[in-house]
Amino acid sequence: MQPGQPESSGANAVAGIVCGGKMNHKSWIGVMIPLGEAWRDVIAAELFGLGCTGIEERANGLYVTFEQSGEKDWREAVSRLVRRYDPGFDAVTLECTVVRAENWNENWKIHFKPFRLGRHIVIRPEWETANLQPGDVELVITPKMAFGTGHHETTRLILELLEEQPLANHSLLDAGTGSGILALYAVKQGAGPVTAFDIDPEATANALENEKLNALEGRIRWITGVLNDVPPAGYDYILANINRNVLLELPAEFIRYSHPGTHLILSGLLHTDEDAVRAAYEGQGWQVTRRAGQGEWMAISLKRQNQEKNQ
Repeated sequence: MQPGQPESSGANAVAGIVCGGKMNHKSWIGVMIPLGEAWRDVIAAELFGLGCTGIEERANGLYVTFEQSGEKDWREAVSRLVRRYDPGFDAVTLECTVVRAENWNENWKIHFKPFRLGRHIVIRPEWETANLQPGDVELVITPKMAFGTGHHETTRLILELLEEQPLANHSLLDAGTGSGILALYAVKQGAGPVTAFDIDPEATANALENEKLNALEGRIRWITGVLNDVPPAGYDYILANINRNVLLELPAEFIRYSHPGTHLILSGLLHTDEDAVRAAYEGQGWQVTRRAGQGEWMAISLKRQNQEKNQ
């Protein structure tokens, strides 16, 4: 899995042993959950519902990060979730640490190397160089604690579906942009205008950094907020790499940001989520046109029909 979002990343630096209590905005709680492979993906998906900002799959389980602004006992919250699938799980086996952003970033510089996904997409951190082939689209990012880098299956799947689309001269909305990687790819493929939003101001700040690294300043409208903070418009493409529970709330909302023929690509889903998500979106006039999967994760491409239902 990844570093930070339905995508997440590694953070090993330790500044203390904490599972509850107040933290400053630049620190996260890291929780190591010892798990066999059987329940990892389904538990990973539900962890985002607890407020998890990142997940890294390790040999002995999942390493999970939470950002905390108030008081919460993450040990107990995580234990309750895991016990729903493994009744014998013992909270004592959880290891909780404080992870500071500067240490996380230094750890990434050791482990994050250029990598390829899809047919022609190459992602690299700003301090590395990549061997490019003709037709490659290079995305340069500076990874931050809670935002996607392209490693996780959910981001890979949505990028691979997006790679199949003729984006040039088409408008696009990126919902929950994180690092901005999806919006940046779209602009490099000629999409425009492009709008991207995220509720976390540190996400949009990171996305702006990445926009500059890719020499795309001013090409994307970044909004810090939620979907309702984006002025309604008929976008040709809408992207949403978000967890299942949020996606189930949005099929009718996305109608206000689309037109008949709009393509909607959803990721952040497990295969077990497909029936519920399809039913919710088909009930609002979206038709599934393509699906892709990797391991337990999947993404769905839909197209809005001529007339939405139940309106």
